[in-house]
Amino acid sequence: MYTLYSAIGLALLIALAPLPFGVSAGWTVLPGLLVGVFAFVWMNRRIAKRVEAVTQAADREMAKMQQAAQRGPQGQAAMLRCIDQSVAILEKGFAFEKWQVGITTMLNARIGMLLYTRWLLGQQMGGRKSKDGGGIAAAIPYLEKSRIKGQKAKLLSALWPAWAMLAVAYYKGRKDVDAALVVLEDTERIAKKNGIVWSLHAWILHKEKRNDDAIDVLVRGKDAAPDDPRIPENLQLLQNNKSMKMRGYGEQWYQFGLERPKMAGAQMRMGHPRMRGGARRR
Repeated sequence: MYTLYSAIGLALLIALAPLPFGVSAGWTVLPGLLVGVFAFVWMNRRIAKRVEAVTQAADREMAKMQQAAQRGPQGQAAMLRCIDQSVAILEKGFAFEKWQVGITTMLNARIGMLLYTRWLLGQQMGGRKSKDGGGIAAAIPYLEKSRIKGQKAKLLSALWPAWAMLAVAYYKGRKDVDAALVVLEDTERIAKKNGIVWSLHAWILHKEKRNDDAIDVLVRGKDAAPDDPRIPENLQLLQNNKSMKMRGYGEQWYQFGLERPKMAGAQMRMGHPRMRGGARRR
């Protein structure tokens, strides 16, 4: 992280430069430390504001997309253009990736979710692919780069919708069920209180005729996310050999494109609400 290295370098310069001239280190260490801390905070804020400007510009394009969505099928072409423009704007943010922790992960998550949404819209328009011809394959590399583990994953746990989308992309795009389940298991460890993650995991298992495994997932999810009333409801359905009902999750569920809303002409909104805001300052 360049901000940290620059601050350390400046602190060392202030602390060590006067020593050859006979100045005691006791008079230079504290000023050097204070200058280093101040420089780090100042540079971090400057970078955060510049990244925030990029994400706000992308958000304005997404606001246009939501307006286009109100026009129904007539607005789909405009929605695709807004997504393309938003992706192009967010890619400019990679210029700051070495200056602040978490920027690269956040940008990859947002771009991946946008491209995933573009793929879903393309499916609604008759299989039309993104400009690079990649379809869902265009989203996977970004979503994969947003997937992190360990303590960093806990700090960036709000990115769990991108990880869930990666699992669905593996499941729907690559037909790789095992890879999808691994991603969901990792996501459950980080975002265990988000009931839809457990329900999505169980839904895929149920679709793959692994009903007992799906029940086991929901049993664990019931304990991990006790505030989600849909988990015990779906658990009971599976125990009675019936299909799960996911529509209760509303937009959270429809963003994955595994089922379509019953409302005629209904359009999905981009990603999870927590992914629509600007960059988190650090």
